[in-house]
Amino acid sequence: MSNFLVSNYSLLSAPRTAVFKIQDELTSLQKEVTTGRLDDVGLSLGGRTSQTVSLRSQQTIVDKQRDANSVLTQRFDIMQTSLQSIADTGNTLLSSLIANGTSDTGTAATEQQAMSSLQQMVGALNTSSGTRFLFSGAASDQQTLKFSDFVGSGAQSSVASALSNFMTTNGISDMSQMTDSQLDSFLNGDFANLFSGSNWTANWSNADDTPVYNKISDSETINTSYSANDEAFRNIAKAYVMMSSLNSSGMSDSARQLLSNRATQSLSQGLSQMTTLQAQIGGSQQRLDATDAQLKSRSNVLTLSISSMEEVDPYEASTRVTNLTNLLEASYSLTARISKLSILNYIS
Repeated sequence: MSNFLVSNYSLLSAPRTAVFKIQDELTSLQKEVTTGRLDDVGLSLGGRTSQTVSLRSQQTIVDKQRDANSVLTQRFDIMQTSLQSIADTGNTLLSSLIANGTSDTGTAATEQQAMSSLQQMVGALNTSSGTRFLFSGAASDQQTLKFSDFVGSGAQSSVASALSNFMTTNGISDMSQMTDSQLDSFLNGDFANLFSGSNWTANWSNADDTPVYNKISDSETINTSYSANDEAFRNIAKAYVMMSSLNSSGMSDSARQLLSNRATQSLSQGLSQMTTLQAQIGGSQQRLDATDAQLKSRSNVLTLSISSMEEVDPYEASTRVTNLTNLLEASYSLTARISKLSILNYIS
């Protein structure tokens, strides 16, 4: 026959210990019901935990790549908006060059419109997204053009200086004295040189032509740098400056017509070249869209794989919560009843 030591402490400790265990399990289950995910993935999956860790790592990489691509998409959208605004303004001036003719009134109107178009182009090329200037090429931390206003800029001064030097060299004291052949010589020579690569970067542009490539997927990169040094912008600017800064109102009718024809030629060429640039950016946008669709599909597959391992059945979890709640209430009741027991009640 064995002897057992029975005491109030042992009677009370046993149900209390059970209550603590039930409370811990209930807390865990309630969290699973709320989140829809295993409370302790490592404890529940054991050796399979490394699979979910790997899947989540892959998903993080995919999501970060999508976020980076989203920024590029936004930049390209802003670029296209800026280019389209330049194109619209340029086409409007083209129409005006034809409609206004070479009369004094028409010439004055064209000069004003050309200057307004030039200022609009300056603003468009200085477009930024955050702290990055979108048409500065690799030098995206610098404002694209050296000025925000053509009037009073070094570029305007260089035009005035070139015209003054040409007139002095050729003995021309007034624009009305400039012959058609002299104007043609100036436009092809000193004036055209102002928009050459070196002079453009000296007087107009801070942009860097070095290509910048961004990775958009595991195996694909695209060029994301577009520069204001592109010939399209130089030709458009050349046309605007011809009509706004060479005092065409003081020229003879034939010289005005020559200037208008040359401006039309330069503007048409620049707009055509810019259409090609828009198409290039559009191609990059299409590649980004296609890549994002692939990355999104991959992310969805990873999400499903993770969910199949980590998610819990909400109905089953809710049922278990209900059962444990009932069991906990029963344990509380039992503990209360046991706490009232005393061996003294049975000693007479």
